[in-house]
Amino acid sequence: MLEMLRRQTQTRRRAMRSTTNHACGLYPAVGAASMDPRGVIIGREAYSGKAYIYDPFVLYNPKARVRLASGHALILGKSGFGKSALEKTYVLRQLRFRDRSFCVLDAQGEDGAGEWDSIARQLGITPIRLVYGDADGTQGVRINPLDNRIPAEHQFKVLVSMMEIIAGTLSSQTKFALAEAHKAAAVIARSEQRVVILSDVLNALTGPESALLGQQPVTPAELVEWGQPAALALDELCNPNRDLSGLFDGPTSEGIDLDARLIVFDLTRLPREGEAMPLLMAVLGPWLRFGWIKSGDSIKRTLIVEEAWHILSHRPVARLFEELVRYGRRLGLSFWAVLHHLGDLLLEEAPEAAAILKLTATRVLYHMDRDEAEITANYLGLPDWARYALVDGSNVCAPGRGIWQVGSRINLVEHIRTATEIRLTDTNRRMTEGATDDSAMNSAPMMRLQKGAAA
Repeated sequence: MLEMLRRQTQTRRRAMRSTTNHACGLYPAVGAASMDPRGVIIGREAYSGKAYIYDPFVLYNPKARVRLASGHALILGKSGFGKSALEKTYVLRQLRFRDRSFCVLDAQGEDGAGEWDSIARQLGITPIRLVYGDADGTQGVRINPLDNRIPAEHQFKVLVSMMEIIAGTLSSQTKFALAEAHKAAAVIARSEQRVVILSDVLNALTGPESALLGQQPVTPAELVEWGQPAALALDELCNPNRDLSGLFDGPTSEGIDLDARLIVFDLTRLPREGEAMPLLMAVLGPWLRFGWIKSGDSIKRTLIVEEAWHILSHRPVARLFEELVRYGRRLGLSFWAVLHHLGDLLLEEAPEAAAILKLTATRVLYHMDRDEAEITANYLGLPDWARYALVDGSNVCAPGRGIWQVGSRINLVEHIRTATEIRLTDTNRRMTEGATDDSAMNSAPMMRLQKGAAA
């Protein structure tokens, strides 16, 4: 019996040496492949426990471990499962890098303020608030779609998009009359040494002079008839008795700092339904492209659009943003579209929206209902385990956990927040009892930005 016993030195096995790549293959349950270690920590990969680090600009570099085709991202999922917390903490962490700049179109909030209000003010920034039906421009700010920051050829594209949102598709004759009115309005504004505004275009459209269509003379009466649909649409924007007045007619309000490292447009006072929100999106896209993005600098910029279905579901708006997103790599731009449901969009009828979604190389998916999960999984080509995970909102995709599809890699990631980030990103405070006193929390200090935007 004693002969069967062996000393420890006799039973010790020789250590097996291996590379991390081979170890991942031998132990797939705990060997999740990592991406580039540069960037900001999102949290940890749920199955391996590894830190999950992400930065689209780093991953776009050809030398990165995971090479992304673009820096654009799509964020999907039901409310209350972590979309807002993710985007806010990502911005707060990225702002510690000096070559990062952000613009947020904040479409959600309560008590007349957006969800980003507390973060912006903590950083010393005043959100730019746009107000519906403010003809005098005393409660909010005004964005001029014909601002000098937008080149003249792009101003006309914005004009056409705005008119089509209100009046539907414009005929070739209406576009011709609108183009002639735009040119005439610009001439008048230059002679008076001021910026052209929408009222100038309306006046030129309803009181035109003769024009030439090639070699064919066009009378003022014909131009008035051709331009009638656009004139009626412009009246909705310029007439002080209309609900849309005050948003766009007039020079851009002073005090909008497009050089700030964080710009927050508070859109919470604009109605979700109707033309106000898509009109604003049609203006802000080109306005930010030529006013916010500076060619030749080294700043990496991120545009975060909440309720992005206002862009994707309106073809005139989607056309403008598709151009912005398509040339994002030249502009140093990362575009983040935040949505609740992908199934609400009729992508077959909106090729521009489908093109924008296909240009996103990062997709972050939170818990969804079964039908919506099937639609999303089919469109994005997710594996079976991800389909099942999206439906499980109690365990696998519980709040704070999401499926990250970064290029060809798919991981389940648990988002981790600090005490300060929890305080600033909590959107459930009004629904919970016994809220923790903010002053009693062990919070890390916030760094105020040196330069802030005012409105």
